[in-house]
Amino acid sequence: MPLINPQHKEPIAIIGMGCRFPGEASSPERFWQLLAQGVDAITPIPRDRWDVPLYAEIIPDHGGFVRQVDRFDAAFFQVAPKEAITLDPQQRLLLEVTWEALEHAGIDPERLRGTDTGVFVGIFSNDYQMLQVKQQDDPHLYVSTGASAATA
Repeated sequence: MPLINPQHKEPIAIIGMGCRFPGEASSPERFWQLLAQGVDAITPIPRDRWDVPLYAEIIPDHGGFVRQVDRFDAAFFQVAPKEAITLDPQQRLLLEVTWEALEHAGIDPERLRGTDTGVFVGIFSNDYQMLQVKQQDDPHLYVSTGASAATA
């Protein structure tokens, strides 16, 4: 039995969007401008991301990099400072972009309680968690929860 009945069609509405793409594409409008202008957002690896010479033999020297991933406002999202440090940047961005999508739609998040609202998320990789474990002598609880895609 199929999960979706093709005879029973219901409309789907996308009423708000938020996004982060490489370059200056930090909103749907800016992303469209980047596309319309044919801008190539592939750049050399920013020096503050990782030690390029150390990894020169195993990674390319260019990529698409999302800017300001280190500007997460933990207090706004009621995330404890200790937890925010180990929170995977993917989860930080998810919180920010979700909030922006709700703002874009003009929706108060409290109004969504008890409604038939879906949130669909795709997250890949646990490299941030592995990095946190390697860098800490005594990893705390937030390393596992802050980097787990299941908690996003």
